[in-house]
Amino acid sequence: MPASDPLDFKGQGPLLIHAHANGYPPQAYRSFLKPFQDSFQIKAIYLRPFWPGTNPDELRDWRIFRDDYLQELISLISGFGPDSRQVIGMGHSLGAMATLMAAIESPEYFRALVLIEPTLFPAWLGFLMRTLAPFHLFRHLHPLVRRTLRRKTSFPDRESMFRNYRSKQIFKGIPDEVLRDYVEGLAEETPAGSIKLRYSPAWEVRIYETGGSADRYVWKNLSRISCPVLVLRGERSDTLGQNTLERIARVLPRGRTVTLPSVGHLLPLEEPQQVAAVVLDFLNGLPG
Repeated sequence: MPASDPLDFKGQGPLLIHAHANGYPPQAYRSFLKPFQDSFQIKAIYLRPFWPGTNPDELRDWRIFRDDYLQELISLISGFGPDSRQVIGMGHSLGAMATLMAAIESPEYFRALVLIEPTLFPAWLGFLMRTLAPFHLFRHLHPLVRRTLRRKTSFPDRESMFRNYRSKQIFKGIPDEVLRDYVEGLAEETPAGSIKLRYSPAWEVRIYETGGSADRYVWKNLSRISCPVLVLRGERSDTLGQNTLERIARVLPRGRTVTLPSVGHLLPLEEPQQVAAVVLDFLNGLPG
């Protein structure tokens, strides 16, 4: 299945690959990624749910995102020449997990990692999620699944879509500029001239339902990553717990963690400049 071409944020310097969260298009990170353009060539990849013709029912294990990521990375490196054999891997939520798993499988491709709110769970919760997944019980228990299944999927135009999302509690902390970029990336025009979602709720729900499917693999192999790693958490996060963050830091040989105050799971969208400044401070301190 062919992937969609990555979004090119231009820039100059080493190659930086960014991977998005579940349900959030690369365009939504425009304000966050802009400060990196002076130091990096930025490619924001599209994960599988954005690819034409993909079927969410085929998803059983999140490691498929690892394989997709590595295929995309190798293709990008080949286009950049021998000076780009190692990249900066950066991702948010699901994108952070895809990046992390790719670095576990093929650590030789990465100079450093930036993991923003990776959706990695405590062992007991991961076990519970894997146990419930075959019975589709998360459709009844997971609050994000219930909300996603009720989501409006078509709008008369982009402005209507923006106004609808502007009223939602989940987007309350996101600035108008970022929300408009989100709408632009998610909206797809139909032949009739109306708007539908490029990222289907069915994909979003299936990713929630299979959460935890790769957790054992990650926890077992986390220590294989020898490059510097920055892990960011929002203080108000309902996804990445502080105890999990501290465990990640203990296992990673060169891990560093930062908890940012007054933000939640969507921190690069809520406070794009603040989060970018923290990440750039980390990247500017890398050896070489």
